[in-house]
Amino acid sequence: MMKYNFRCEDIGMNCGYEIRGASTEEELLEELKIHAKMSHNLNSIPLDVLEKIKRNIKKSGKYSFSCVDVGMKCGFEIINADSEEELLNELAIHAKLSHNMSTIPQDTLNAIKSKIKVM
Repeated sequence: MMKYNFRCEDIGMNCGYEIRGASTEEELLEELKIHAKMSHNLNSIPLDVLEKIKRNIKKSGKYSFSCVDVGMKCGFEIINADSEEELLNELAIHAKLSHNMSTIPQDTLNAIKSKIKVM
């Protein structure tokens, strides 16, 4: 299950506040509204700050993928990678060494991304 995390310091605030493990982005933003009011005297979060917050929300979970999900019959799987980036980097090595692909074509990459499972 995807979890959402945020730290005020990630947007340049001198504040140690952080949220870990929110179930949705909406839940995280609602929690931040309370924090902004109580700790930063903001009745609402300005739009430019809200956009900066959204760009800095970190998603966590365990990412898994199987080549069979995109029609490859090689049996290769990645299970429990810590991020989509880690999974894709590992998959690029597999594609090069096992499928002789110097790069993964964009349409294949899009198919792969649509089949990544997050737990």
